[in-house]
Amino acid sequence: MRHAGTTWWVVAWLAAGCAPGDDTTDVAPPRDDGAAEVEDAEGTDADAPGPDDAPDAPGPDADTDVPGPDDVPDSSGPDADADAPTDASCPAVPELPAVPPQAIDGESPWGRHETTTVNGFQDDYLYDATDYLKIGLRREWGGSIVFFGIARGYGAGLNPTNAIDANDTGREVQVAFYDPDRAMQNCAWNASCATTPSSCPGGITYLGWDPVQGGNRCNRGSGVERVEFSDGVLRAVTQPLFWNPNWDRTDCASDNACTDPALRERRSDVRVTQSLRFVATHVVQLEYAVENLAAVEHRATAQEMPTMYTANGRGGAAADLWQVVDSEGRQVVVDTPAGGDGFFYENFDSPGGWVALQDDGRTYGVGIYYENRLTSFQAWQLRSLPFNNVRAQFSFGIPAGGTVRARAYLLLGSFETIRGQAAWLDARLAPFGTLDAPGPDAHLSGPTAVQGWALDNRGVTSVELRVDGVAAVPLSCGTDRPDVCLVWPGYAGCPAVGFSGTLDASALTPCAHILEVRATDADGNTRTVGTRRVVVDG
Repeated sequence: MRHAGTTWWVVAWLAAGCAPGDDTTDVAPPRDDGAAEVEDAEGTDADAPGPDDAPDAPGPDADTDVPGPDDVPDSSGPDADADAPTDASCPAVPELPAVPPQAIDGESPWGRHETTTVNGFQDDYLYDATDYLKIGLRREWGGSIVFFGIARGYGAGLNPTNAIDANDTGREVQVAFYDPDRAMQNCAWNASCATTPSSCPGGITYLGWDPVQGGNRCNRGSGVERVEFSDGVLRAVTQPLFWNPNWDRTDCASDNACTDPALRERRSDVRVTQSLRFVATHVVQLEYAVENLAAVEHRATAQEMPTMYTANGRGGAAADLWQVVDSEGRQVVVDTPAGGDGFFYENFDSPGGWVALQDDGRTYGVGIYYENRLTSFQAWQLRSLPFNNVRAQFSFGIPAGGTVRARAYLLLGSFETIRGQAAWLDARLAPFGTLDAPGPDAHLSGPTAVQGWALDNRGVTSVELRVDGVAAVPLSCGTDRPDVCLVWPGYAGCPAVGFSGTLDASALTPCAHILEVRATDADGNTRTVGTRRVVVDG
């Protein structure tokens, strides 16, 4: 009898190659003095480590422990030991757990969690491992992010180092969603807005279908269903309010939207789960899942996933973070009139997939990095308020009964600190995905299809299959997987992000075996995206 796990081969399908991604591999490391730059701006003296100084400690990483398009975890099924051949030469193969969480290379350890009640608001704070920085969400406002700044040397709650606008239910770091067929009141009710424009006045008072994480135009907060903290992750779940409680009226009436007790608390038909975790002292990962609770499809349009509203020198924040700076260090002038309401906007490109808002000297501010490396952005300002925000022009739809997911990162510090943090993310983020076939504890005989998908911030370059941990053989990449890109929109290579190959199971011993699929990206990061225990029949 052949020895288990040593004689086998794979016949790879001749499919298209993997998404090429960005072939630039010489990425500058983050600045060692990043923490000092933040401290200099705010007058503190702590020496907090940057990503390169952080211990390489394990932490929770949603990149690998994520559901696939069908929201089914990648884990093994029932124990197949009883079904495996009982020949004495077959080694014991235990049931497999789900693919374990894997930290970003160089990720910092977990920090602590704190709940505070200040000025009538219940806020939850997540600290970095050194207790130097913290990020905070507000339960009353749907778990939207109301603080990112320095913790050390300050008491509980907000403080003057805050880089986020925490003014009202419409201005924080938060998500909001739209539907081109239901864009405005007076045409949203019958989904005719794309063909028959609304006769209502322009402006946000008359928006149509528009769930907003923070709350509605009546300044009523969305609240939360629950807030959880475990393994370094702070998670909030909310069913947001509609921004305009009258969004589906057939006319343009608006006077009762905020006075009618039932209307002003009107909840939307989506559920948002937001997960926060520090991955470095100055970097927080934001992961979002928006679940459509209705049997109504919302077609693709520009969404806010998320929008970052920044501090403006009011509401207790010392900094006015008005200067929009792209990833190349160029200032973006926001001066295109948005209409008769006094606001200005600007559409612009930022080649690195991130943008920062800074103070006058670029010594302090906050950046937002989108993991799918979107490069088209939109900024809004009204200096007389003042009012500053920026978002990626992130277009996607929300399928009926479906879920859409995205990840972004907030980065705190001077512009040069943020530039270094973004380069660190570019170089360290590894692929994630799922092995779809064969299934858990599948019984194999003869040619067997191996299929799944993998995504990466800069593109997957290769995928390989291992059997019992040895003899790696490449799989073909480039299979169309539009289902994956509906769930994780905007990634490089979409929709051709699938991988496939054929395993000749007849070349394996009739025993239980372990399959492992590993994906590699343009920066050389490799991650296991799926494992399976299978049984080869004799």
